[in-house]
Amino acid sequence: MHAYVIRRVLLMVPTIFLVGTLTFAMLRLIPGDALMAQISSTSGTAAIAPEQLDAIRRDMGLNGSIPQQFGTYLTNVVQGNWGKSYVSKQDTITAFTERVPTTAELGLLAIVFSLLIGVPIGVMSALRQDGPLDYLGRVVAIAGLAIPNFWLGLVVIVVASRQFHYAFPKGSHPFYSDPVTNLQQFLIPALILSFSSGAVIMRLTRTTMLEVWRQDFIRTAHAKGLTGRAVVTRHALRNALLPVVTVIGTQLTALVGGAVIVESLFTLRGVGLLTLQAIGQRDYPQVQTNVLFFSTVLVVGNLLTDLVYSLLDPRIRYN
Repeated sequence: MHAYVIRRVLLMVPTIFLVGTLTFAMLRLIPGDALMAQISSTSGTAAIAPEQLDAIRRDMGLNGSIPQQFGTYLTNVVQGNWGKSYVSKQDTITAFTERVPTTAELGLLAIVFSLLIGVPIGVMSALRQDGPLDYLGRVVAIAGLAIPNFWLGLVVIVVASRQFHYAFPKGSHPFYSDPVTNLQQFLIPALILSFSSGAVIMRLTRTTMLEVWRQDFIRTAHAKGLTGRAVVTRHALRNALLPVVTVIGTQLTALVGGAVIVESLFTLRGVGLLTLQAIGQRDYPQVQTNVLFFSTVLVVGNLLTDLVYSLLDPRIRYN
């Protein structure tokens, strides 16, 4: 097990390096100039002499060829210098960590809601196959797969404001200081973010439960006189959840991408909104820092998903 974990951790390095390289290259392929974008958003370029523009370009690290800029970027990252934001002049890591609690709370609630929605409905659909509950669950799952998060979020905002004259709280309201406002701010966005991933979990749980429910060991458990609840929880569900754990790991990517849209719709000051604003402002250092941290979270999440397998199924060993 230890050798497997060490091997996987070592494989993270080239993966994150590749992500950082692609992010650096794609930002430079976006039409426009980062320096011009920053200056035009403030005072314009008419009153700035060419010598001043060259000096500003050097300060921003945009002088030299693209390979030279990339070499400087890699050297700084290895040394722990991730750069400063072009817009806020703040260290990119500091700006990122300040927004992490908001995105972490949103993502954690979304994962919890996905499991609370997907697993019970998937189990009920499997146990009541081709019944009214099964058809209802399948309709909900198809709707979750078909409806985009941004459209659902817009509908919720419009209905809440037009029909109920309700506006979602804005700003930053930590749970420990204002739990009521915090929940008002996060519950609906987390439900919206979890709808599509919960639909995937729901469909997969139903499929795996139907497969496991027909196995011989389930019939043996019934023959031994175990109650239906014991058979479901102790035997069927534990085996059916293995593929679901895989999906939860892959859904981290969808949750991270969806957080960008949901945070911007509900003005949640999280990393997703910060990344979207940085892309629009050509804030290269902030985008690169955010993407590298996001990719690290996803790679670590996939590793933890694999390790959870051995807890759910003792037959799985990583040697």
